[in-house]
Formats: sequence, C-alpha cells, structure tokens
Amino acid sequence: MITALLTLPAAVLPATLAAVLAAATPAAASPAAPAAPAAPRDDAVAFSPDGALLAAGYADGTVRLWVTATGAERGSVLRSGSGPVTAVAFSPDGALLAGADADGTIGRWHPATGAAAGPPLRAASGVTGVAFSPDARQLASAGTDGGVTLWNVATGQVSGPVLRPGSSPAGAVTGVAFSPDGQELAAAYGDGSIVRWDPATGQPAGVPLWAGSGVRAVAFSPDGEFLASADADGGVTLWTVATGLPYGPVLRSGSRTAGATGVAFSPDGTVLAAAYGDGTVRLWNPVAGQPAGPPLQAGSGVTGVAFGPDGELASAGANGAVKVWHTAGLPAGRPVRDWIIWIAAILALALAAAAVTITTREVWPRHLWRT
Repeated sequence: MITALLTLPAAVLPATLAAVLAAATPAAASPAAPAAPAAPRDDAVAFSPDGALLAAGYADGTVRLWVTATGAERGSVLRSGSGPVTAVAFSPDGALLAGADADGTIGRWHPATGAAAGPPLRAASGVTGVAFSPDARQLASAGTDGGVTLWNVATGQVSGPVLRPGSSPAGAVTGVAFSPDGQELAAAYGDGSIVRWDPATGQPAGVPLWAGSGVRAVAFSPDGEFLASADADGGVTLWTVATGLPYGPVLRSGSRTAGATGVAFSPDGTVLAAAYGDGTVRLWNPVAGQPAGPPLQAGSGVTGVAFGPDGELASAGANGAVKVWHTAGLPAGRPVRDWIIWIAAILALALAAAAVTITTREVWPRHLWRT
C-alpha cells in the first residue's frame, strides 16, 4: 500500500533524495515519470463484500485491487476511461467492480479475474459517485450535470429517465447511496440538499433534506434507520429516514475549516466514521452523538472512508495513501518497504510544503502491510 511521505527535515531532504536516486536510477536514461496516483475523492475506496479485497481509484485513471490480509497488489491495473477515477463500488454479491471516471466513463470488471464485464458505460457528464442496488440489478451514477442515472447491470443500458430535482438547479450530484432494502436512493447535491428517490418509480421519496452547506457524501446505516451526510462546513449530519428530520445535533470535529469528505457506517451500525480534509478520520457513536475514540491520524487530507465486513476501516489520503485501520484506532499491520516506483507529483507537493524545490524525478517507496 502507498503510505505517507517520510518526514525528513527540509535541509537534508535534497541530499537524501539524491542518494536514493543514485542507487535506484539505472545508468541509461529512464523514462519520464508517470502521473502520480493521487488518492480518491469521496467513494473511491471500497472493500469487497467478503473483505478479502480492497479497491482504490486514482487520479491517473487507474483502479487497483489490493489483498486486504497482506497488502499485496492483486492482478493487473484496471483502466476504462481517460479521466481521474472518482468512485469505486463492489456489487453486493462481489461478482462485479465498478469504477467511475471524471470524464463520464464507468468501467465494470470481474474482480476475480480483472476481466472487463462488458463495454464501459458512458454517462452524459462526469461521474462523481456510483452505488449498486442491494439486489445488484441496478447501478446508480451521480453526475456533475445534476442528474442521477440508473443503469441495468445485466444489459448495461440506462433504466428509465435521468433523475433530476424538479426545483431550482441543485448543482452537481456529489454522492449516491441505496438504502439497505433498496427502496430508496439518496443523492447528495452541491447546494446542500439531499434528495431521496424511489428507484422503482423515479419519483422523490419525501421532501428534500437540507444540510446547510454543500454535501459531499451520504451513507445509510445498515438497518436503514439513519442517513449520514458529510458536509462541506465540517459537519456530519445524522438524519432519521422515517421522518426526514435531523437526529440530534450536527457532529463536528471542532474546526469548520476542515470539511467532511466522506462517511461510512460500521457493519453493526454502532460506529460512524467521518473523513476530514485536515487529515483525520473521526469515529462517532451515532446514537449518542459522541466520539467513539480518538481521531485517527491519516497523515494527509482524507478523501474517503469505507468499512469492511469485519470492521476494518480503509481511509484514502490526498497524497495517494490508502490505509487500513482497526476500529480501535490502530493501523492494521505495519508498513514495510517493498519496491520503488516512479512517481513525481505527490512528492512535489510534499516538497513544496517544505519549501524545497526539486526539478529532477523523484522516487516514491511503495509499501505493503505486514499483519
């Protein structure tokens, strides 16, 4: 797994890089460094239903599969479109993996083999989120044009008209989530609204919910009683699905400058994980509205979170790091250096923060987990 950049003093960083480059660079001219796989936005990290695999989408347009137990990369790199990957999702039966690109392409693969499961789906606009229905028959995609598209998984065709709010423009759709019983499809919008749709009829299921600021992600609790939203102002709102009203006060990390970027419920519904732009993942008791443990320090802005079936928590960082955590607050396993791959952009960001300028190629140590 890719982990955070080693924290070296600015004064010694150039020399250290030079030494690493001298050891790693062959005498012949090396090819140009590829674009750095930056970590996903929103839902671009997901566990397979059995927890054996972890999928992550990257800004270089690739989807990668990792073996959860070992941290080893599984199979070939998957790619369907040309834009950054903005979302990934496994079907509930684990037979399919969907990956959405910012250019509107949605790839579908068989996780067991990495083979494509039919041609890519082509949405009318960029896609920011995808979600499978509980029966795995439908795939919902969130569009930057404000529309939610339902796809027939078996045929790859659009199922019914694109869902759009009937009121004033609500902005881009930033996330979608099916309720556990499949009766509702929640869609988050950039204007702070959440519309719950009846996927069978294509009609709204109740009045819109208003979070007060742009909503970046939504997630249903496993029992379908609650809907959580990650808000741009740093709040996490818990909604009672039956009434459409907030359940308790808005959960806040203490800083309005660190927007919430993702939410996920634990399999038993007792923990709500929220990702924040300040590099933390916070665990909440959703019923009590209190922290369920100390903040997890991911080391960079966290862009998405996902729970596995056994309670593991995956976090995706803005520096390309994907980490797995135990819900007790400790990383699952110790990172060990495996091999070096060429990546430039991520390291350049870290060097800029340290006021160090490097014009040559940099190296990035890829890590695996040892459990």
